[in-house]
Amino acid sequence: MNYIAVDRASEAAANDLAEVRKLIEGMNALVNSQMQQQQQQQLQHAEYPNLMQQQQQQDTAALMATIASVAQQNNHNVQLPTPPAVSNNDPLTLPTTTNNHANINNNINNNNNTLHTPEQSPQPTTPAINNNDTTSTEVASPATNAETNTSSLQQTETQIYSNPAPQAGVIIEVTHLSYNRTLYFQLTQDATIEPMIAWLRLSFTDSAISGMVLQYKGFDGLWKCLLNRDDSLRRILKQSMKGNTMLQMRVPREQDLLTSGYTDRRLLALTKSDSL
Repeated sequence: MNYIAVDRASEAAANDLAEVRKLIEGMNALVNSQMQQQQQQQLQHAEYPNLMQQQQQQDTAALMATIASVAQQNNHNVQLPTPPAVSNNDPLTLPTTTNNHANINNNINNNNNTLHTPEQSPQPTTPAINNNDTTSTEVASPATNAETNTSSLQQTETQIYSNPAPQAGVIIEVTHLSYNRTLYFQLTQDATIEPMIAWLRLSFTDSAISGMVLQYKGFDGLWKCLLNRDDSLRRILKQSMKGNTMLQMRVPREQDLLTSGYTDRRLLALTKSDSL
């Protein structure tokens, strides 16, 4: 009985081992197939740019051949053939005599003879053209004009982009914090404080606006008083013009000066508003 149990256990172990081997072989086959697919995809991706480049080269060659054939046809159409030399024995030429009827009869007889004789064929006459160069010049003149117009347009666009129009001035935003109103206007770089203050007093109807406490916002984000100095105004206008930015100003209140770091009583006294 013990031998039989051992044999069955060994058979079960052998069956399990066979199944494990089958699973391992299946996994190996799956991994190999996936690796082959990846390699094929990589090869296809590597060959795709070459195929595209070859296709582009073929298309370019076909286009150049078409352009050359069209240009050759145009040259044949433009160039007129030179007239052949007309001999004195041409059957179609009319001899100059005083009798018109005799001339007509002779021409008819000559034409009949040339029709019955296969060796002799009449030579067609073409009118002589003296100005061959004029035709080619007239045909090429539209292309020349188009190239001239294109070059002049490109030069104009280059001048426009290389030399932009100068800015007229700096946009100013002034906020009256006591009245909660905002005005916008424009100043040039050579502006002064007194005309600007006079305009602000009339616009806000506040005669107490002073150039000493009128504040501007610097590039560091801090509010600073102009202190009625024209050089400070021109300096910040120049900086705003260079940076192409809007200059922010405000008519402050007393607490606004205090938060900005100004504690001088004379400056604080200038912040009181007064209606005109």
